[in-house]
Amino acid sequence: MLPYVLIHGAGGSKRRWERVLPHLRREALAIDLPGRGDKPGDLDALTVRDFAASVVADMDAAGIDRAIVGGASLAGLTMVTLAEFIPERIARLVFVNCVVPPDGKGNFDVVGHIVKEMVDAYGVGPDGRSLHPDAIRAYHCNDMDEEQIQFAVAGMVKDARKPLHQPISLAGIKAHPLPCTWVVGTIDQVIPPDVQRQCAATLADCGCPLDVLELEAGHMAPISRPQELAALLDEIGDTTEAAA
Repeated sequence: MLPYVLIHGAGGSKRRWERVLPHLRREALAIDLPGRGDKPGDLDALTVRDFAASVVADMDAAGIDRAIVGGASLAGLTMVTLAEFIPERIARLVFVNCVVPPDGKGNFDVVGHIVKEMVDAYGVGPDGRSLHPDAIRAYHCNDMDEEQIQFAVAGMVKDARKPLHQPISLAGIKAHPLPCTWVVGTIDQVIPPDVQRQCAATLADCGCPLDVLELEAGHMAPISRPQELAALLDEIGDTTEAAA
């Protein structure tokens, strides 16, 4: 069976996928991007291309020749960049509550107004560069119980600056339009469903064969709905292999 390679989003680490892994029927590798966990990296210098190169290195180290690559939130930027790096090693890309800007645009061009709304309402975190914990609670955790909220907030880490702001290139995904599935969290308040569908349409415009599924979940579905998300991922994996 094809394994999953799972990429976390902004302000997170591989811990974001911790509650999904036990429910998957297939093997999965959840990775830390540079600057997280034991991965070194200068958070002021790292780029999305550095993230993609790190994913490739982790796949090599794990002996994964080909995989289904899934990601949440800002991982959408890394995933479309992987289509430029290793298209032949990706059976499918699975986007969970992700952001994929138009070619030449960046993350803040898509969700900057929502980030501004959060900062205006709650300010920034104690480190001066992260979202305030109360903003995380209000926007990211709207479908969670208190235990899940504490897990989510405790797992937030400082993030690289450039991927949050810099324009993204879709040259790779245009040249290699990979099969894609988009999982829309229908109660996501960070990247609302209508914004996600616009991002999914961007992939379709690149020529990617695209399925769009729905999950009644907020932004951090791997924490709030791990079993349901794992079941969807397994179903997507089965469909991918049946079509191969």
